[in-house]
Amino acid sequence: MGKKKRPQDDVNGNPNMSPMIDCCFLLLIFFVVNATALTVSKDPSINMPSAVSCSELKDANGCIVVNIFADPDKMSEKAVKKYNETYKRAGVIWGVADSNEASGSKGFTQDEGQLLSDYISKQKEFYKAKNMDEKNIRIYLRGDLAAPWERTAGAIRCAAAAGVSNMVFGTLPSRG
Repeated sequence: MGKKKRPQDDVNGNPNMSPMIDCCFLLLIFFVVNATALTVSKDPSINMPSAVSCSELKDANGCIVVNIFADPDKMSEKAVKKYNETYKRAGVIWGVADSNEASGSKGFTQDEGQLLSDYISKQKEFYKAKNMDEKNIRIYLRGDLAAPWERTAGAIRCAAAAGVSNMVFGTLPSRG
């Protein structure tokens, strides 16, 4: 009696990679859609002061950006042109870039401090609704080099009235 031959198993060392690739693409799309790529809006009308020692703002998530403007007669021509294009009215001393609304940039005059407080309060509630810890919500003040200190103090008062006490002051690295 002879040995029976077994049929050869059809063993293939190349598994089908299509389901794994589909899964990876779905995960990639999920993370891209859900990632909050928040950057600090930089208004070109602001000529920021330089500091001897400063650190780069690594995490902009939770920053409510308030730009503090100098008087237009102390700005460069290019800055004045951008300022006028953006705000289209005189007397704006605080500017904010609202990424949550289609209107984009908003400007507030000296007499509109309560409106700035309301805006900061609204942004604070927006971040809290995203389950952000309240201590990580902060004001990022970008003051012009020639802006009077009173405007910065006014922005700080508006932030305090809105319940945000964590401040970050924007500066540039030392030029020397």
